[in-house]
Parts: sequence; C-alpha cells; structure tokens
Amino acid sequence: MAARRGTHVVSCYHCAHRFEVGGKTQSTNCPECNQRLIVEDVVIKQLTPVKQVNTCGRLVVHAKGSLLAERVHASEGVEVLGSLQADVTSAGPVHIGPKARWKGDCSAPRLSIDAGARIESGAFSVPRDDEDPLLLDTRA
Repeated sequence: MAARRGTHVVSCYHCAHRFEVGGKTQSTNCPECNQRLIVEDVVIKQLTPVKQVNTCGRLVVHAKGSLLAERVHASEGVEVLGSLQADVTSAGPVHIGPKARWKGDCSAPRLSIDAGARIESGAFSVPRDDEDPLLLDTRA
C-alpha cells in the first residue's frame, strides 16, 4: 500500500484513543496507554499462520494469500481475495471477493460479499441504518 502524505488520525486498537501520526509511520506507541501499535497496512500474499493481527490500517489478503489467526483487528477495513480463517473486528468496511474463502465471525460497519465467495461459517454483525445491528449466523 502506498504511504500517505502529511498526517492522519489513527485509533489505538487497545484503548480507542485517537491521535495523529505522520504519513510514513509504520508503527508507534499510543500516547494514552503506551502500547505498541502497527499503523501500516498488513498485506498477506502467502500462507500466514499467526495468533492475531492488529493494525490501525487495513488488512488485505491477496488471491494467493491465506491467513490463519485467532483474531484480527483492522481499524481501516479488511479486503479478502484469498482465504481467511479468523474472528474479525473492523472499524472500516469488510469486502469478501468473488473467489475468497471466509471462516470466522465478523463485526464491521459495512460488509460486501461478491458472488462466488465461500462463507464456511461465522456470525456477522453489521449495523443497519436504523442503528439496530444486522446479525447473520452461518454456523451449522
């Protein structure tokens, strides 16, 4: 992903404190809780098994990428074109591409699923315009 110019506001995924960082910042510490934060986008291009992924940016899983994790928190959104197995919390939109495979829960403000995507299991929570969340449970 391209570096941003100037400064932009990020939200700490530990304490939700909002603060400004420089456009080229890759990681920093939260000035409120002093926890380490990843600011840059996380891009998955191959099989990546990890315990969790946290970023103030976006998570992008490429078509040949596969992410296996317990939890994902991506403040600016998630795009899955390959395979993702994790419980996802996103403050930005989640997009599941046409050949993507998804397994896990999802909480996001917006969700788009392309025709052809495979949703294997998970509960999806997406707020509706009237503030009541739309809950979809695909678990068997």
